[in-house]
Amino acid sequence: MPFTSLDFAIFFGIVLVLNWRLRGDARLYVPALCLFNIVFYGLGAPKFLPLLFAVAFLNWKAATLMTPELTGMRRKLVVWADVLLNLGILGFFKYFEFVLTTLEDMGLALHGGLFSLPEIVYPVGLSFFTFQGLSLAIDKYRDPAMETPGFMEAFAFVTFFPTVLSGPIQRCEPFLAQMRRSSVRAKDYGLAVTLILVGLFKKVALSSYLSEQVVRDVFAMPENFSFVGVLGGVYGYSAQIYLDFSGYSDLAQGVGLMLGFNVGANFQAPYLASNIRDFWRRWHISLSSWLRDYLYFSLGGSRKGSTALNLVVTQTLGGLWHGAHLRYLVWGLAHGGLLAVTHAYLKVRKIRTDAMDSIGFKSWQRPRQRMPGLKKFLAVFFTFHFVTLLWILFRADTMPRAWEIARALADPMRPGQGVPVLAFVIVALCLLGQWAGEAVKGLMTALQNRMPLTLLSLWCAFWVIIIIRLGPDGILPFIYFQYWRPYPERDSARAYSRPLPVPSAT
Repeated sequence: MPFTSLDFAIFFGIVLVLNWRLRGDARLYVPALCLFNIVFYGLGAPKFLPLLFAVAFLNWKAATLMTPELTGMRRKLVVWADVLLNLGILGFFKYFEFVLTTLEDMGLALHGGLFSLPEIVYPVGLSFFTFQGLSLAIDKYRDPAMETPGFMEAFAFVTFFPTVLSGPIQRCEPFLAQMRRSSVRAKDYGLAVTLILVGLFKKVALSSYLSEQVVRDVFAMPENFSFVGVLGGVYGYSAQIYLDFSGYSDLAQGVGLMLGFNVGANFQAPYLASNIRDFWRRWHISLSSWLRDYLYFSLGGSRKGSTALNLVVTQTLGGLWHGAHLRYLVWGLAHGGLLAVTHAYLKVRKIRTDAMDSIGFKSWQRPRQRMPGLKKFLAVFFTFHFVTLLWILFRADTMPRAWEIARALADPMRPGQGVPVLAFVIVALCLLGQWAGEAVKGLMTALQNRMPLTLLSLWCAFWVIIIIRLGPDGILPFIYFQYWRPYPERDSARAYSRPLPVPSAT
């Protein structure tokens, strides 16, 4: 049930009223929240509800077993068993089809092969609620004094419906503290409305236009487009994936605030980052911080072993998390490699600065930074284009298609058709929004906080109608929903209403 659907609007309206009425009753609120989560997930994927219960129970049980009295090897065995079982479930559903396809290619399965294997449907949101559940068990392992929630509280945490499909990934202790508050803060409503309207505008109006009018055609048949046209498609997808996923996160944050939960900002102007490390502190913050806290630090971080190797392994596994494809592997390796280089450079620069401080250089004795504004611009320019070019691996269906698009970008004299100028305008608007977005949200929130409830309702209805009118017929699915399936390109044609362009005779 996508946030942009009428079904969700009706569901959320009912939940919002019940949430207001039950918030102050500790005995009823937690069971009610569990029921909301079950209904939300069950309406979209009822056959996977047992799996949802199983993941929640598995991690809650591991947390309850790790009492302060359980120490040493037994404690490690519990947490490792929990991690392996969770990753086993995730790996089975996420990579079974990859194994099956490999066997098919080898002639060992299906169509007269040695044996036949069934097709496995990937459960919606499995990666996100598995990671959220794992954080409960691992946090309990690291902090024996941490309070272990009851099963219903743990289930409400793991399956929280605003975040269960695509995050942001939550941590247990802050979530429980918010769930136990007796009321929703009135000052959060203005910000919630702002986030919901901004998220809808990003998704319905901007992201959908880029997808329908530019990106889909360019990536489907790059041979039809000129250098400028292919460049517009690549820039367009970079803007689309940001607008789409940050729009989803804004909606999740706004819905959560309406219910009294701050799920946290998931994006902080990532395309204004000055290096790749800065980018990963701004992009999909909940996932990148999860990988840092639970994978990178577990590998040793910068304290044990090779920092460069730990960074590359973390980013490579982060790439493979999106699917079992060579292009995701290459994407993760490229990000990990540049992260390792950036980390080494920043470490050397810090050693140099510390040496100057220890010697006692005066400010006038230090080397002058020439044209710092230009250097900052070039750093942002390089980081944005590095990230944007690697997004080709995400959008292209295959590695040969990604290579074809990359070769097109290396030929400035390439003939062919272009793309609408509006596509470049939206890309520029995307970048401008990251620079001035917080100020705009602040002004909108301040204005809405002064409105009476009736006027605020009319205001919201007005903008929702405008946004829907700006969007295409039918709302495209969120981009990150494609990672429910290891092979999303097989079903991608069903997501669009407009036919592909017919190849030209030339």
